[in-house]
Amino acid sequence: MKQHVSRRGAVVVFAATAAVAAGLATPASAQRAIEVVVQYTQPQIFDKVFDQLKADFEAENPDIKIKFRGAHKDYTAGIQALLREAVVGEMAHVDYVGLSYVSTIDQRGLAVDLAPLMRADNSTFEKGGWTPPLQSLGKVGEKQLGLPFALSMSLVYFNADLVRKAGFDPAAMPRDWDGLLKVAGKVRALGPDIAGMYMPYASNWYGAWYFQGVLFGLGGEMMPPGAQAVAFDKDPHFQRAFGLYRRMVDEGGFVPLADQAARQQFIAGRMGLFIDSISRLNNFSESIGDRFRLGTSPHPVGSEAARLPSGGNVAIITKAAEKDPAVLAAAWKWLKYSTGPHGTNQVIRNVGYTPVNVLALEDPKLLKGYFDDRPLHKTAVDQLPLVREWFQYPGTNAIKIDEAIGQHLESVVDKSMTPDQALVSLTKEVNRLLPR
Repeated sequence: MKQHVSRRGAVVVFAATAAVAAGLATPASAQRAIEVVVQYTQPQIFDKVFDQLKADFEAENPDIKIKFRGAHKDYTAGIQALLREAVVGEMAHVDYVGLSYVSTIDQRGLAVDLAPLMRADNSTFEKGGWTPPLQSLGKVGEKQLGLPFALSMSLVYFNADLVRKAGFDPAAMPRDWDGLLKVAGKVRALGPDIAGMYMPYASNWYGAWYFQGVLFGLGGEMMPPGAQAVAFDKDPHFQRAFGLYRRMVDEGGFVPLADQAARQQFIAGRMGLFIDSISRLNNFSESIGDRFRLGTSPHPVGSEAARLPSGGNVAIITKAAEKDPAVLAAAWKWLKYSTGPHGTNQVIRNVGYTPVNVLALEDPKLLKGYFDDRPLHKTAVDQLPLVREWFQYPGTNAIKIDEAIGQHLESVVDKSMTPDQALVSLTKEVNRLLPR
């Protein structure tokens, strides 16, 4: 069986390459344009980027047409839709999936291995600008299932005017939790309508991802390697991380609001600090305008072993594209374009993520020198040495486990549970959901 699959893969790659060389090289007037169906998430962030990429790509490749499906609201909705589509045979040809779901894509066998396609190009991922660490974000074992499109890290946004009014120097923001909570607490004391700080914590992937930043920054792990069960209530890193959420409320003036409501309060100038993704930079900058001076500082850490999870997404080619070698070849061309130097340039300039293709950083027409006079953005770029994978729990209940983490963080923030009680409850719930 393995030999049969290998021969079929070779035939598909050869046919796809031949289609690039022959079919796709034919003038558009001589044949019907090949349609590549593309799916992505978070239209409020990525619509402008994808519209521009489509226009530029189709101008260079008039024999290929990109058709976008309606964008999903977030990565959880996106992966759930993809799993349903895989059953009924309606997957898009290219999908941009959350980094935490790469292992799910592998387990379900939904994506094409990109390595044979690259070898058929007589090239390498390194030559294309994807360094080994960047490749690793879409790699499972020896299979390169995706390439990063948008890479985010969390950092601290702050209202420099409120920070200064509270008696601190905005140019010397603390990089540890104790110092940051002290600043937030003093800002909170400025007035009854001023909040100290906020960080997304709700019962969805957002809350679980930001929690990983807290935990990894303390040197902890979501699950010991090779373990089949968890014991959060006995893990000192989890205890400290959950305790920090209560300290944010008690000492830092953390407000228990929905994410968007909290962001609006920060934008309005009535909150001191907001720990959020670098993907929010352009939105914050444009929305705040000259209302106050916006600053950024590194995500707080508390260990020499500190790391920060990578957020964002990778582009995959689904198995649906294999049905037609010409479509597969066109999908591969689009994927390389959107995750390559041109795509990286568009994402950075229009949204504010971190670069995912080093060739863009070497090209003066793209991003070379771009960060030299952009200190707000450079904060996240400087954190890249701390980047690590976005952890996903094993088994089919990974999404439910993320939701459970968020639910228990909500209980800590609203004080319906103590941190210790929440950890005992969460341990039982996660062990129930893990594969046996």
